Amino acid sequence: MSSLTKIPAGVQYFFDEEVRLRRHVEQQAMKVFAGWSYDEIIVPMFDYHDLFARGMGAERAERTYRFTDRDGALLALRPEMTSLVARTVATRFVQRARPIRLCYSGEVFRYDEPSERAAREFHQLGIEQIGQPSPTADIEVLLIAAELLKTIGLDEFRITLAHVDFFKGVAERFGSDEAKRANLRELIDRRNSIALDQFLQINAPDIAEERRQSFCQLTQIAGKAEAIAKARETLRNETSRTAIEQLAAIYDTLSALGLREQFDIDFGDAGGLEYYTGLTFKVYVPGWGTEIGSGGRYDNLISNFGKAEPAVGFSFALDGLVGARRNKNIALAAEASETIPLSDDQTRTFQSALALRKLGRNLKLQ
Repeated sequence: MSSLTKIPAGVQYFFDEEVRLRRHVEQQAMKVFAGWSYDEIIVPMFDYHDLFARGMGAERAERTYRFTDRDGALLALRPEMTSLVARTVATRFVQRARPIRLCYSGEVFRYDEPSERAAREFHQLGIEQIGQPSPTADIEVLLIAAELLKTIGLDEFRITLAHVDFFKGVAERFGSDEAKRANLRELIDRRNSIALDQFLQINAPDIAEERRQSFCQLTQIAGKAEAIAKARETLRNETSRTAIEQLAAIYDTLSALGLREQFDIDFGDAGGLEYYTGLTFKVYVPGWGTEIGSGGRYDNLISNFGKAEPAVGFSFALDGLVGARRNKNIALAAEASETIPLSDDQTRTFQSALALRKLGRNLKLQ
């Protein structure tokens, strides 16, 4: 097939109404970010591969599109934005007052499974707040995520809250056995309660049957205050219990602000990038099969580039936001445009056009 009619797998062209809708959603999101005093940052399209390995972890960094510069340096198209923002803050914003609030909008590139339908180019919108500890900053970014969704018409969203220390507390009993910890994480992420129960029977036989079964049940549900209560009854280790109380404090504040129905607690989410250290969350919209956004706290990431600082943020997939909005059949308001007929007197035609443009009106020569 000719390269004129075929495009590489995982990329897309956008035109006409699709472009207008994407620009509208992007502009609305950036307006929300600015309303919370987040300054836009523009980062390079590519950087050293090692930078992303420091941020994402070596395994995920292997999914980048890599190439060698003329001087022999290994570079990569950016697979995410957070690592670039973290490096910038650590090296260029050392003297700037904290907290630092930054937002971004741009393309990222990741090579996943070689499927004709697998997206490999994504447009991400997001924010990062650096220098303010939990829970104040955590609640702020969650409120911004909720406002963004409401602003573009996605009122029926659901944000699930989790905490990496909930999993770490359970995994601590396996010490440095990374294989068992990885297996436990996978079973929880897949919500495979039968296999999880069998795993714990073999690898943690000292756990009482009732507590073991309660834990397996806990990882199957996403709930509200009742999920927190069940977690308090089930978990005994200090690390997990601290995570539960941090989630409870955040959830109580969100409930007091009238957002109880939009937020759930999910103790079955053990995933996340290696740099997450506390709260993590995922964003879902009915009718859209996958998460459209995610985020969390990454207090250790900036130490890879300089001094350690508390940090939290999120990113949304523009494809997801636009697709979910389209599923709800929310029409984009059409902008009125005046038609100016073409004539042999070009000076007169364009005088009319310029007069309308000075008034800020849209026009079309026809």
